[in-house]
Amino acid sequence: MQRGLFRKTILLLGDWAGLYLSLFLLVLIRYGNDWEAQWSNHFVPFSLLFPLWLVVIYGSYLYETRFFRPGVDTLRAMGAVVFISLFGSISMFYLFPPGLIQPRRNLVIFAAIFGLILSAWRFLAYKAVRTRVKTNVLFLGSNPEIKELVKFFKDNPELGYASMGTFASDQKGINQALKLLEGGDVNLLVMESSSKSTSRDRSTFSLLASGITAIDLEEFYERLLNKVSPEMLDESWFIRNLEGINLAAYRFSKRFIDIVAGALGIILLAFLFLPIAILIKLNSSGQVIFTQKRVGKNGKIFPMYKFRTMKVLSDDGSAETGEAKWTQSEDVRITSIGKLLRITRVDELPQFINILRGDLSLVGPRPERPELVKKLEAAIPHYNMRHLIKPGLTGWAQINYRYGSSIKDAHIKLQYDIYYAKRKSLVLDFAIMLKTIRIVVLRSGR
Repeated sequence: MQRGLFRKTILLLGDWAGLYLSLFLLVLIRYGNDWEAQWSNHFVPFSLLFPLWLVVIYGSYLYETRFFRPGVDTLRAMGAVVFISLFGSISMFYLFPPGLIQPRRNLVIFAAIFGLILSAWRFLAYKAVRTRVKTNVLFLGSNPEIKELVKFFKDNPELGYASMGTFASDQKGINQALKLLEGGDVNLLVMESSSKSTSRDRSTFSLLASGITAIDLEEFYERLLNKVSPEMLDESWFIRNLEGINLAAYRFSKRFIDIVAGALGIILLAFLFLPIAILIKLNSSGQVIFTQKRVGKNGKIFPMYKFRTMKVLSDDGSAETGEAKWTQSEDVRITSIGKLLRITRVDELPQFINILRGDLSLVGPRPERPELVKKLEAAIPHYNMRHLIKPGLTGWAQINYRYGSSIKDAHIKLQYDIYYAKRKSLVLDFAIMLKTIRIVVLRSGR
């Protein structure tokens, strides 16, 4: 697992060096023989901007494993980095003393140079990753999560993991696994927690000292996929791992950030309310702000506010004539203006009222409707555990998975929600907010 951190550190150092190399090439191209004199004028202000570029790179997922290989998604992410960083840099340069750097089109040239260098650096890094020694993994168990991991290895060869086989956790399977382990080709043994037994521990203990690393499937799954599987967990797991869920210092800091963000969001809402209200009214009949019941922390029901994006089909202003149902990707109930509001996420602006009220946090699991929650609690193990923390405007599940419209989608999102509940911190919240910005810039609405 340390390998992933080492790889990300190397990428970070390479990106940092690429920024300064781009700056050097910019000055050399723009000023020729006078580059040394101009270098000192550019070095300080650009150095102040470079942390912003690195933050945007992080927020664009370029340190995530799925972007360790070239492809359309990687190129789109790099394009987002250049666009967002350039826009932010131009804004920040107006904070510097007038005339410090002229002309400001230097920023555009710098962005173009860095885009090329970033692409070349990532391509070379990927080639290096592809040639390194793989970690051979042996699985002991029969969980569906093992099949998911094996498929994940095949889909992400840049990670360097290769499955050497899966054996049952009974004595016959253990004996077969031991023979393969003794061959010395296996680097990592992953064992399902439920299969632990004294006989297995005695059989594998002697091999641990010979270089074989063993890890529980539950822990390996969580570290590699950044989510957990409710089916592998019992009540004692939640007691052990969520005992610090209500730490006072974290709750105070998070609430302070929510109040500040809520106040800024209300200002933005006030500025945009009139033109949005006019567009909604001209496009369809019904209220501008739609209120819908949602399930919050500890199962508390609260009214959540949104700009209306659907046609009014019932007396209460909703788009339903029967039981509650999920919104589909091409839902005919969505109005033309509603599609635009959803793509830009502007329909969520009224929820800053909920954030100020304390119903929502800026970051947390997305709240569901009470009618759907009843179905999901009956169908999905431990679903109610997501209600131990306050729901949010955005969340870990939202940035890692598409908009959910089925019980299967809700099950996958729960895996991310429980992971967030276990790992939650202000640093993780900040990362989620950065990646949410990237999604708003690049992705279509729900």
